[in-house]
Amino acid sequence: MASLFAYKYGLDDPAQLSGVIQIFNLFYIKDADLTKAKQKAEKYGIPPLFNDALQMTQYDIDHLIAPVYLGFGSLAYSKEYGERAKLIFDAAIKLEGCNYLSCKFHENFYYHPQWLIPFGKNYHNGLLTLLRFKQETFYPTDADNAILNIPRNTISPSRVKSIESAVLENFPTRRYDNNRRLKSNENAAYGITIAEGYIEVRQAFEGKSKTAQPKVSDSKVKKTLEDRGYVSEKNWLGRKRLIDFGNTDSEIIEHVCTEIQELFKELEIYH
Repeated sequence: MASLFAYKYGLDDPAQLSGVIQIFNLFYIKDADLTKAKQKAEKYGIPPLFNDALQMTQYDIDHLIAPVYLGFGSLAYSKEYGERAKLIFDAAIKLEGCNYLSCKFHENFYYHPQWLIPFGKNYHNGLLTLLRFKQETFYPTDADNAILNIPRNTISPSRVKSIESAVLENFPTRRYDNNRRLKSNENAAYGITIAEGYIEVRQAFEGKSKTAQPKVSDSKVKKTLEDRGYVSEKNWLGRKRLIDFGNTDSEIIEHVCTEIQELFKELEIYH
């Protein structure tokens, strides 16, 4: 966290910072494995200072002082913690000095600082988040040039295939067509493809040769995906790199699986 704020103020060493950095958490369990941390949080509950989770969240909100960096990670969209994350977000965007955030919750990236500083700068959305936070604007200057200069080939093809296989293994009954495509149910109008290092969304159909016929709902789906950081390209309503979901393989796999579940919920209203 100190390194992130040092970056914001153009300091080479976090020790040069002067002041206090407050850290508020959605739960207070320390474990490098997010899945295990969530399990422990459910088992041990919240600190005894608070009666319930909402009281703890309100305490945090009452003590927010800008600038604020929100690093919820995948918890921002989780069933257990998403509501509290949104409450903190709603309070943060009202503070002066938080202009790096979009007022649309799903349009922001909530990368954890421990990933963002050492690794995030090597990825499109990570670098964009850093520039936004540093310049205190959602539209930082020279972002396009900085992104173009990101080193390429930051992940090996073998690692990509391993991640893709692990993600697909989590959805054995949801696959269709070439087994790299997923849909929430047999009647789903839109499918999710995991291939070539991306998570991609388009209309659900069998066979590579088929051309999707435009649907009225396509524009709504495209907007939903844009709000989640996806880019529309070629025949895809939205696509996003798998490596933008974390640093370690386990992080990426977990976050992408969570993303797929969330997309299933978003897309299942269309038939």
